[in-house]
Amino acid sequence: MIRVGIAGIGFIAEEYIKFFSQGKIKGAVISALSSRNVSHMEDIKAAYDLKDTELFTDYEAMLDSGKIDMVMICTPHFQHPDMAIRSIERGIHTLVEKPIGVFPDEITSLMNCVNSHPDTLSGVLYCRRANPTFAKMKQLLNEGTVGNLKRVTWIVTDMYRPQAYFDTAPWRGTFRGEGGGMMMTQVSHQLNILTWLCGLPAALQAFCYVGQERRIEVENEITIMMEYPNGAAGQFIASSRECPGSNRLELSGSKGQIILENENLLTLRSLQTDESHFAKTCEEPFGRIPYTEQQFSFGTIENTAIQTDIINNFISALSENTPILCSVQDAVDTQSLIQGAYLSAWEQKKLKLPADPAAFTEELKKRMDS
Repeated sequence: MIRVGIAGIGFIAEEYIKFFSQGKIKGAVISALSSRNVSHMEDIKAAYDLKDTELFTDYEAMLDSGKIDMVMICTPHFQHPDMAIRSIERGIHTLVEKPIGVFPDEITSLMNCVNSHPDTLSGVLYCRRANPTFAKMKQLLNEGTVGNLKRVTWIVTDMYRPQAYFDTAPWRGTFRGEGGGMMMTQVSHQLNILTWLCGLPAALQAFCYVGQERRIEVENEITIMMEYPNGAAGQFIASSRECPGSNRLELSGSKGQIILENENLLTLRSLQTDESHFAKTCEEPFGRIPYTEQQFSFGTIENTAIQTDIINNFISALSENTPILCSVQDAVDTQSLIQGAYLSAWEQKKLKLPADPAAFTEELKKRMDS
C-alpha cells in the first residue's frame, strides 16, 4: 500500500479524504495529515476513522517522518510551488492541487526541480483530464481526424457563482488570497484542457471584466482572443454570473469538426474532401462539402468520479508505471496561458507568448497591495 500524506486540510482536502474513507482510492492509505489547525485535524481524523493516521503541525516534519511515500498538497495557491519543491527534493512523490503556482519565478523553480528529480513522480490535480470525453477528443486530434486546425472556440458560462460563494471565506475573490479570479480558479480546468488539446497560442489579447454584479476585486467574466502558430484562430469566453449558462467547445479543421456540448456529448463531423483541396477545385460559387456525422455520448459525468480517477491514476503510475494524466509541465503551460491573458488585459494590448514574467509579477503585486 502506498502511504499518503495530505498537506492542508481545507474543503478540497476533506473531499479527497472522504474518497479514501469510502474505498474509492485503490492501493493507498492516508498515513499522515499536516495542518496548523490541530483541532480541525483531530475532528477530521475522528470523522473519517483515520485511527492509524499520524498528525503533524509542521509540513517538513511530516516529510521527514518516514511515514509517507507520496504527498497531496491542498494548501492555498501561493504555497504550492515551495511545498512541492520541498517534497520532490526529498524523493517524495508529489500530487499538487491546481494552480501549480502564481508567480512565474516560483513556477520555473518548481519545473527545474521536477526535471532534476526524474525518479520522483509529480502531477497536478486537474481532474477534467480524467474526463473520458476529453480523452476521446485528444485521440481524434492525434489521429488527424479534423486535419489542420483552423479554429477553436470554447464558451464556458455554466460556472455560476452567487455572492454567497465569495462570502464563504475572506480570501475568495481577492488577488491577495487567490492570485486572480475565475481564470486562476474555476476555468483554469478548461484552460488546462485547451492547452493540452491545442498547445499554446503564439499570441493573444484578453479582456477581463472585474467584479461584474459581485462584490469582488477580481474578474468573473473573460474573453481571450488567440492566434496559434499554424494560423488557427481561437476564442475562449467564460462567465460566472450567467445562469443557467452554456458549455460548448468547437474544434474546426481542414478535414472536419469536433463539437463538445456540456463536456459529455461529442459530435464528429468528417468532411469527404479536405477543405483546402475542395476550395481550390470546386467550380460552384456556393458549393459545400458533403460530410458524415457521428455522436459519442458519455452520459452524466460526476465531478467526484473524475476527482477519484485522477488520484487513482497517480497511484497507478507509482505502482504500475502507467502514464500520469496531468504532469507539472502540462500545468506550467496552463499558467503560461493564464499569465499572458492577465497581462494582456492589464496592459490592454495584444501580447506574444510567453509573456514577460517580470511585467506579470509587477502588475499582480500592484493588485495584491492595493
